[in-house]
Amino acid sequence: MYETLGSIIEPEDIILNILEKTLSFVSALLLILCALAPMKRTELAQRHTWIRSVTGFHTAYGIILLITGLAHGILAGSGPGMITGKLAWMLLLGLTLLTLLKKRTKQTVWRRIHIALGAVTCILVVMHIIQAVIF
Repeated sequence: MYETLGSIIEPEDIILNILEKTLSFVSALLLILCALAPMKRTELAQRHTWIRSVTGFHTAYGIILLITGLAHGILAGSGPGMITGKLAWMLLLGLTLLTLLKKRTKQTVWRRIHIALGAVTCILVVMHIIQAVIF
């Protein structure tokens, strides 16, 4: 037990808080890696093979992001960013489930929808982070 400003903090609470913060960092990093996927086709990526190797795991990053985002939300509890976090996670879930329609849709149409939903997800996550940090 630790005492801070008159309140008692259990060691389990400290560990869960560290885990939640780590999951939020990992989730943000995975979202950035997912957003960098279009760079794989650029001239810069053709010259630097490390860019292609980092952006080559887009699907895996998305699935892991879905899992770490859910775990972060469960551990974070009912804080000020709960609503925007749930919205962002549900949009990410929808985005992931839409990949099942990839083979049934024209490539250009599916790609535009995927990019648009990805951009909206990124905007929602930024709003979520701002709301959670400020409030």
